[in-house]
Amino acid sequence: MSTLVSAHRSRARDLRHRLGRRLADRTAAGTKVVGQAPMPPAVRRALSVAVWRQGAAKVPLSKILLGGQNGLPAAALAEATGDLLWGSRPVADGPHVALLRAGLAGPLTDAEVLASSYADLARACIRLSGQYFGVTDDAGILRLARDFLALAAAPDAGGSARPAPDGPARPNQSEPGAPVLLAPVRDSDCYQVVDGHHRLAIEVVRGAVGIRAKVRRFAVTTPLQDVLDEMSWIGGERELYQPVDAPELRAGYRVVRRCTDRLAMMAPLLEDVAAEADTAARPPTYLDVAACYGWFVDAVGRLGYDAEGIERDPAAPRVAAALHGTDPARMNVGDAVDFLAGGRQWDVVSCFSLLHHFVLGRGACPPEELVRLLDRATGRVLFLDTGQAHEQWFRDSLPAWDTERVRSFLAEHTTFDQIIDLGADQDAVPPYQDNYGRHLFACVRNR
Repeated sequence: MSTLVSAHRSRARDLRHRLGRRLADRTAAGTKVVGQAPMPPAVRRALSVAVWRQGAAKVPLSKILLGGQNGLPAAALAEATGDLLWGSRPVADGPHVALLRAGLAGPLTDAEVLASSYADLARACIRLSGQYFGVTDDAGILRLARDFLALAAAPDAGGSARPAPDGPARPNQSEPGAPVLLAPVRDSDCYQVVDGHHRLAIEVVRGAVGIRAKVRRFAVTTPLQDVLDEMSWIGGERELYQPVDAPELRAGYRVVRRCTDRLAMMAPLLEDVAAEADTAARPPTYLDVAACYGWFVDAVGRLGYDAEGIERDPAAPRVAAALHGTDPARMNVGDAVDFLAGGRQWDVVSCFSLLHHFVLGRGACPPEELVRLLDRATGRVLFLDTGQAHEQWFRDSLPAWDTERVRSFLAEHTTFDQIIDLGADQDAVPPYQDNYGRHLFACVRNR
């Protein structure tokens, strides 16, 4: 594929993504107006038919993910709590179920209730909207949680939408007998809760497998989907450049690079470098250039390395923290060339699928300068792969860039003692059967 065609495709992806997000935003805004505006009952019923599917659907509880709370959308909760995976977590793993399960294990003290994730959620909602189901402080949160625990213990709890078993409805509580409301998650077989977290939690702890619910016609996205879609290289495609384990991504998203294959090829050399290091003084160091979601930073860090990454996309630290628990300070944000020019050195450096962009003239410096910077930054081993001539999208733009050409280029422009071809990746599978299969090189400095 030529550089011009690739650029056109990238612009087309960006346009589709922007239009799709605007349509989704307008649909969500329209749905909110329908629910709030005063109107004759007949008009409201007609609009309800347009927004909600007719009848009730039986939905597996395992496919229902956390959603908005207290009139707040899931994205606002994710931002307020710093939990990007809010909206990617099944209700069974949410704070409502956690409180009920803790209560089933034995009586909870007030301190235990207020230290729960349920209380944390309530505080986040109070910070955002001034109240959580009408309560505004820890004393109110404690009363609300006690009412919820009492409701779950009642024999007929499943038929009520109210966390309080008696008394008037609190703000944002549904009427008794109201159905659970769900919205389908875009490009997924999952659903997001629109209304009914407390009722769903009760069903979960009682061992239910599914629930009948009213389902919205229009799909929504999760906070994680939104951030991944916005990351610069994707351009709105349903693709993941590194593995991401989230339920709403399993059915409709493709993992482009499996990563485990390259890590397996890297492992013997990583073990050798770690064995040489005086780990009592300091662990071996590792840098992943163009680190994306931080998969390799996490994986190599688990091998005992002091691992970090450099990635141009500002969302990378947040994504890596959510997916892998990576300290955001370990995900540097900026231009790779500027970062490498800073003069630091790591025992091991990796640079995956970046060099060909510089060969095609898209980088901040010539490709020779990039590999020289990588050479200077590497103490022992540099792992590198790049786009190659056998790939369909590079046959015209990189016709001479075959495996031997890559090896000789690295040998010519670096000072390593060995350039080892570790083999091809396993990513040349449909729909990319004519692409990838890139050879991974280990550039080794002898001791």
